[in-house]
Amino acid sequence: MSEELLQTIPSTLIRYQYYVLGTTTLAQLKKEKIINVKVPPEVAKNKPDGLIVVPNGVTKAYIEYKQPSELTEKKQRDAAILQELGAAKALCKLLIISDGDKSYWINTLTGEEITEKNSKRLKVFNAKRILDGKLTEEEVVELEDLLDRIDHSLTTINNAIFEPSLLDPSPLARAIWQKIWINTGKEPEKCLYNVVELFVFKFLSDIGVLKAHNNFNSVYTLTKSASDQDALKHYAQICRKDIQDFFPVGKDGTTIINGTIFVNEKGEPNLSQARLFSEILKGFQDYAEQHGSFKYIQREFKTRLYESFLRQQAGVRFLGQYLTPRNVVLAMVAMSPANSLTTGARICDPFCGVGGFILETIVGNPQIYKEFEPHNGLVEPNISLVGFDKGTDEKDDERTIILAKANMLIYFSDLLVKYNTPKHLKAFSDGAFNKVFNLIRTNLGTFGHWDEEPFDLILTNPPYVTSGSNSLKRAIDEEGLSKHYTAKGRGTEALAIEWVIRHLKQGGSALLIVPDGLLIQKNVLAFIKRECIIRAVISLPIRTFYATPKKTYILSLLRKHHPEEMQSEPVLTYLVSEIGETRDAKRFKLAQNHLDEATALYNQFKGSPKYFSPSSPRCKIVPFSEFEDHEHWLVERWWTKDERVALGIEEKVPVMTLDEFKIKVKDISEKINIIQQKIEALG
Repeated sequence: MSEELLQTIPSTLIRYQYYVLGTTTLAQLKKEKIINVKVPPEVAKNKPDGLIVVPNGVTKAYIEYKQPSELTEKKQRDAAILQELGAAKALCKLLIISDGDKSYWINTLTGEEITEKNSKRLKVFNAKRILDGKLTEEEVVELEDLLDRIDHSLTTINNAIFEPSLLDPSPLARAIWQKIWINTGKEPEKCLYNVVELFVFKFLSDIGVLKAHNNFNSVYTLTKSASDQDALKHYAQICRKDIQDFFPVGKDGTTIINGTIFVNEKGEPNLSQARLFSEILKGFQDYAEQHGSFKYIQREFKTRLYESFLRQQAGVRFLGQYLTPRNVVLAMVAMSPANSLTTGARICDPFCGVGGFILETIVGNPQIYKEFEPHNGLVEPNISLVGFDKGTDEKDDERTIILAKANMLIYFSDLLVKYNTPKHLKAFSDGAFNKVFNLIRTNLGTFGHWDEEPFDLILTNPPYVTSGSNSLKRAIDEEGLSKHYTAKGRGTEALAIEWVIRHLKQGGSALLIVPDGLLIQKNVLAFIKRECIIRAVISLPIRTFYATPKKTYILSLLRKHHPEEMQSEPVLTYLVSEIGETRDAKRFKLAQNHLDEATALYNQFKGSPKYFSPSSPRCKIVPFSEFEDHEHWLVERWWTKDERVALGIEEKVPVMTLDEFKIKVKDISEKINIIQQKIEALG
């Protein structure tokens, strides 16, 4: 071993190691197994100044240092590159020439400089900060991510770093869900929990969180080399526990996984389902072999994962109760002021279900998404987002919030690909999954939760049922919370809108979905008008929601600074006929989506309500003096019948003149007489 290697301790870069060299030849590095490739004789005596390698000997970067004076002119740079290109090419795709202030990242396959896809030059490679241990954890992650992207992108004809192809495993998800459902006969939502858990297992394996002994490949191999039962035991007793260790439970006692088909409530393997478990793993394996890694997932799949299960009738019945169609969620997020909120702002969905409103608010607004990037190993967003869901001590009542946390992990997959150290994973659990989504283990759920600071923005689709609301009101009385619910409305929707409004900051915004029954309750409408500026009432079509034909509306409100404040702004009303998908169990995509136009018009209206003039016959701007005179807010009734027919909201009913009616009656009478005569003749 060379004297230099005896004295060299490599710096650790998560999965990689950085060696500072200078007097050690490639032949010596090969002999000591620092590198594992065959070294051509013509470069065996070359001495790199530095190497970045994987501990198994795979080289990621060959590094050469120069003095600043040696890289001043282009011909000097070209000479430095040419001098080291052959040796670097023998080891890897990447050669870095650097003087500490300037760096040239070279594709060894072409000899050309590497750029980002927008032709932007890459950052300076600063070896001194690595050696001094001054790189932050996030900078180390970024360097490793850059090395991975370079290795993935470079070819003999391509010098630009491109984004990897994205996977859409929706067909696989539906097939697995259906296989579990058919084979077990379990409730569709329980099948869903297990599908999501196994997707998380495969994803965490593919991004390297789960290592060789406890990842997907190790379990799948056991189905071939041992038995289905051994594979399920290994998953339940080792892999699954490792996932739970990486993502510890929050204060509400929930984490990101809790399937109970392949394991029981205690986490023990359910060996009667070992064969099915093995078949599911083979489905994942076959799909990966055909389509590639689950490391990079299309956003469409992330946002519509749970909706994909609603293509089954059973899914509509059981899962539809807590899913708001994605196009409706996207429209409401786009109408909200989320993109203008700043540090310290607070956002809430008090009836969050699987978390759609919260998650779309995060990923749909880059300044909020950026808040969830780790800094110094911590995830501490300066904008607060919280979602609540009701539960009890029963395990089944935990699963919706567990799905929300698992959903967040899938939405954050791009961040987890990049920041996947154990410390970062715990940071995501503490600062994101467990902090954002909270299970309230009481019969009242959110209705009994009154210790929160007010919010700048609330987005929600609250429960709306009349049955059982009286028992809720009795429980509210028993808990001494009646002072918070004074509107004297009917149904849980009336309780929900009081909770929402009373938890808004002065000047805060709320967009919520309400049923038609709420908009005819005079007491509730009076309460809303007293406390809020009414911005918009948007009529949604029948069967917008999966599990109910209920007629619903999007209601946009702005909390007044004082109840005495009088509204002078008009109210935007809009009639939606199509939401971009069929309103049946299949939910196939449609080109027509009136929510897009409603969103665009609403955002224009917000800029200048008093002077806005709509360009669509679906939109009417109603002066508040006129709006206030209406006894109900069922706004589609404010269009004339002819207008509704013209918009396709109501079918045209044929109208006859009196003479036409007499002729029609005579014609029918004659036909009846003929039929009667034939019957008598047969008799």
